[in-house]
Amino acid sequence: MEKLAKQFGSKLAELVNASPTLSRDVRALRKAGVRIRRLNGVCRAYSRSEPGRPQGALLCIGAGCSPMMQAHYLAHEAYHILVGKTRLVFDPRRISRRRFIGAALREEARCILHEARVSKELHDAGYPIGSPNYSYLVDYLSGGYREVRRRLEHEFPSGEVIPYPEYYGQMYDRRVQEIAQRRRAQRKGA
Repeated sequence: MEKLAKQFGSKLAELVNASPTLSRDVRALRKAGVRIRRLNGVCRAYSRSEPGRPQGALLCIGAGCSPMMQAHYLAHEAYHILVGKTRLVFDPRRISRRRFIGAALREEARCILHEARVSKELHDAGYPIGSPNYSYLVDYLSGGYREVRRRLEHEFPSGEVIPYPEYYGQMYDRRVQEIAQRRRAQRKGA
């Protein structure tokens, strides 16, 4: 946790140590060679990886977040990297828009459940987890996956102005356009 403390401060390292789930995640990320980077001046997070292959993945967390929010972002993105199965680079001829959105929403719900598990551990250890994390913790404890999945129909991804289903729908549409443009370029060049 020393490297994490140097990057983000001792408070985040303390939170990671207080959560068995998050500690296990960080060890697994380090073992797989995942690069964890600090984004200056923002409060958001993202990761880049190939499902089933965490080696060489990238996980970025904003320095503008509180240590508690950083811990939750770390748990969320760690789940995407270590367990996630949704491919963001895909062939639209092999998966329909509806199936892609469904798969992405299922994975997102599982990431939030993982985050909520970390919330519970931190809360049980005596740390105040903050209202956004409390609401997901309540969903986790009262309704589990179904409740979180239902909520995602109306929630917005971090930094976005559209709900998750539309966000993933737009992602699918952009991929279709990329492939169509590539095909047109190949036909012109041939």
